[in-house]
Amino acid sequence: SSQKRVVICLLPHPHLRSPMVAAAGTPMPPPGGAPAQRILFCANLCVDHVCEVPTFPKEDSGQRALDYRKAIGGNGANSTRVLTQLRNGRSRVSWLGPVPRRDEPDAAFVLGELEAAGVDVELLEEVGGDGLPSSFILASRDTAARTIVSARRGTREMSAEHFAAAAGRAFAEGATMGVPCWCHLECRQSPAVMLKMATSWHAEASSLAAHPPLSLELEKNWDLDELMPLLRLCDHLLIDQGFAELQLADNILQRCHDAKELPSGPDGTPPSKRPKLSSAPEGAAAAPVGGLGQHPALRFLRALRRAVGELPDGRSPCWVCTWGKSGSFALEAASGETFFQPAILQEKAVDSVGAGDTFIASYLHARIAGAGTQAALACGAAVAGRKVGQVGFANLRSAVPQALE
Repeated sequence: SSQKRVVICLLPHPHLRSPMVAAAGTPMPPPGGAPAQRILFCANLCVDHVCEVPTFPKEDSGQRALDYRKAIGGNGANSTRVLTQLRNGRSRVSWLGPVPRRDEPDAAFVLGELEAAGVDVELLEEVGGDGLPSSFILASRDTAARTIVSARRGTREMSAEHFAAAAGRAFAEGATMGVPCWCHLECRQSPAVMLKMATSWHAEASSLAAHPPLSLELEKNWDLDELMPLLRLCDHLLIDQGFAELQLADNILQRCHDAKELPSGPDGTPPSKRPKLSSAPEGAAAAPVGGLGQHPALRFLRALRRAVGELPDGRSPCWVCTWGKSGSFALEAASGETFFQPAILQEKAVDSVGAGDTFIASYLHARIAGAGTQAALACGAAVAGRKVGQVGFANLRSAVPQALE
């Protein structure tokens, strides 16, 4: 509205393939054929146009970019490639989501990159539109901060009906493509639509003796009351700091009464008032000033626990809230037990794009490997910390704690 602009000049780049693209390489399947497990991952996929600049430009200015790359991007692209790398052939990772059509140039580019990294894309939905959703990223070299402007380009989100059909297909293909062991949903659409997807997953998963978990990623500021039925169906919540801050600003504490204390655990014992803290590795962030118990992340998680109320029978969900350089916090909803894991800070932050997606992939990997809450947070911190210290997603598996390799 101010008619101001920022102009970034680009020089031809010798490579279209980004360092972000050759993330994991194609994993080798385990001896004996296809993976026995399959992970369904429903999240955004787009093409990124990344301009790296010396410092973030002022309004109404121009400068030449230090580097430009066209890369595959979006939560789904980043997390599935990292998760494929970490699972290392033990699980088939299947991306679900919309593309305008398979042969649209940008869609063909990103689908080819996913397949090259070992990610299965056969459950996608072709929805039409002008082009694959695109993001334009200004990455500042001096601070490693980035600003992202995104456009859908007429491509709608995946329908709940397609998700239901894809989930049914995945369970039907279990003998050849791996039995579904986990489903992750990014909450990109209205809670009502996401509830339909979660319900479809549970309907299909009920065919298995061991019910495979459902996780939900929350970034957008959806109405909390509308989210409640969906949250009660999820085994794991992965909540972004921004979502929590918006809910705190919207007086979630007041609306949920006094959230300083949680309901007693199922055995009648009160939850621990002091969050569990892993032994801090070298490079870990310091504990938040003022004490862990009053950190906004834990205040939010406690308030959310009160708002959700009674849990469905037999469900013991874990809710995780990431908080940037401070680290990650978690609450086990059935017992009220809380956890804190400091972030692993790098000597120099190089590329923060996809760090949150890397944390989610690492957390899921740890959980699938049988880790408890504290170990899963530690795995997420270790791998996400490594990601911030490098461009792209290559060789992140070496950052996984030895017990979870």
